[in-house]
Amino acid sequence: MLYLSRLILDTRHPQARRDLGDVYQLHRTVLGAFPAAPAGRPAREHFGLLYRIEPVSGAPALARLLVQSNHLPDWSHLRPGYLGPAPDERGNPAVRPVSDEYARIQEGMRLVFRLRANPTKRISDRTPGRENALLGKRVALLREEERLAWLARKGEQHGFRLLTTGIDERIPAAQAAAQPDERGRRPAREGGGAMTMRFGAVLFSGLLEVTDRAAFLRALEHGIGSGKAFGFGLLSVAALR
Repeated sequence: MLYLSRLILDTRHPQARRDLGDVYQLHRTVLGAFPAAPAGRPAREHFGLLYRIEPVSGAPALARLLVQSNHLPDWSHLRPGYLGPAPDERGNPAVRPVSDEYARIQEGMRLVFRLRANPTKRISDRTPGRENALLGKRVALLREEERLAWLARKGEQHGFRLLTTGIDERIPAAQAAAQPDERGRRPAREGGGAMTMRFGAVLFSGLLEVTDRAAFLRALEHGIGSGKAFGFGLLSVAALR
């Protein structure tokens, strides 16, 4: 069973501000809603965790946190004031099962989607003028056409294709909006020092068509791209109205 939690955070709360400014701290707060994972198994993978932060329209003091998991979460560890007022009768936090919704998805369905991802490419050639220190490393994609091409390739792997505009079949009906980079600091661990983290963030949205149901359902459950432990990769879909 998969569950989707919706939490509305009050960004004026000190812990909420800390979490929104440090992806490692937000990662720890999300993990706090789940029991300890079996020894030797990463907690994010064990509980199937994917999550995304997004703004609340018309409410700059609030932020929406969506968390998908294969285990029913317990958000009672959050401190008083961390959450804002409930936006509707579902309450805050609101948790609902989504497995049945996903099971109704079929090949050929056209869906509205949203995906916050960390699109990158690996530097594998020695291009004149490029720092050789980047060889073998992943770098962020900076141009929109590169980002949309990245998403199209992910679609081939994960059972969907981007729909195109009615004006030009070469232009996808999708947007790739750059967002501020995400940063965090992981404390020192046994055998290693502290590590500063930085992720390029892109919010993809638009229209897609399911081409391979099994692959698409795996993408919904397991996410797309890198950085899943730090708020990237959760694919959200809704019926096209």
